Amino acid sequence: MKLNRHLLFGLLAALAVLAATACGPASSATEGATPASTLAATSGATASASAAPTLDAATALVSPTQDPAATAAAAGTATVSLAQTPGSSPATSTNTTVTPGPSDTPAACAETQGQFTGVDVPSAVLGYPITTRIYVPPCYASSGQAYPVLYLIHGLNYTEEQWQRLGIGTAADRLIASGEIAPLIIVLPRDRDDIRLDPAFVTDLLPYVDGQYRTLASAGYRAIGGMSRGGGWAVHLGLRYSNLFGRVGADSPAIFYGDEIHVLNYIRAVAKNGSAPALYLDIGSGDPQNQSAVWLDQMFTAFRLPHKYVMAPGGHDENYWSAHLDDYLRFYAAAWRPASLLSPTPSPSPTPSPSPSRTPSATRTPRPTRTPNTTPTHSS
Repeated sequence: MKLNRHLLFGLLAALAVLAATACGPASSATEGATPASTLAATSGATASASAAPTLDAATALVSPTQDPAATAAAAGTATVSLAQTPGSSPATSTNTTVTPGPSDTPAACAETQGQFTGVDVPSAVLGYPITTRIYVPPCYASSGQAYPVLYLIHGLNYTEEQWQRLGIGTAADRLIASGEIAPLIIVLPRDRDDIRLDPAFVTDLLPYVDGQYRTLASAGYRAIGGMSRGGGWAVHLGLRYSNLFGRVGADSPAIFYGDEIHVLNYIRAVAKNGSAPALYLDIGSGDPQNQSAVWLDQMFTAFRLPHKYVMAPGGHDENYWSAHLDDYLRFYAAAWRPASLLSPTPSPSPTPSPSPSRTPSATRTPRPTRTPNTTPTHSS
């Protein structure tokens, strides 16, 4: 009997060890389980080792003394309560809450710099491609959003790379990151001193950009600007096609020889029909070629067109323009808010054919117009 009793106690001790091992936090039953499917369980009554509940391989076992709420919070996933009465099998409640795992949430874009690419835009009007640099903002590739577009034209004897070289992309990156402006696309076309850029700009370039990029293709989300000769183009195109451009900027502008009468007619037309875009003029206080800026300010004032006219220290040079890149971008993007970019990409609106009025000539001698306070202009 002593031997039998010793054997009996040994067997009971072994069973107790096995029961403790089965109810401990570490078990081979948890192998292969994922954090999103880990379960926290507790028994509602004390049961013997032989009556311990059996759970499937996706269930993590916890000690009967653990708080199920604390266990569920630590797991951060699903909660299943087990209620058991003596002599009955465990019952699973239907009160289950599932928290998505990290893989269910797309990672935020960490890009901080936009990208420039070069493209040759086909032009049936010109008979040669419009060489163009295009900036897209950080996270453009992954966002799926549509963006406003800013067209900027370089000065005489320069190329489409001038704005990029002066730092327009760096300025845009900085202002976008700080939340001062909404992300935008910037298009830098080359002007080969060809007066046929009007109509090529609106019949070839605009449809290409709206077709190849995710743009908000309406006047309210499209702006045009330029420096020196490029400012002359911006005024000409922005006022003539005021239905396509909602904001027009001219930095140290130089109106083309012979184009004064056309620009004056465009000013008169937008003043009459109330379609004038937002207007911005700036000039260096030491700029010897300030005639166009002064004349435009006088004409906008005479026709009561709201506009901003800025005179700042500087001359007619790249040092002046590069110092004011942030100011230019703030003006163009003033009406564009990030919330607007959540809308789906719109279908590009048809581009109207250019009106039959003449395009500017870059070789004619400037003549004063017969409007009061008119100052003859020049090209540079």
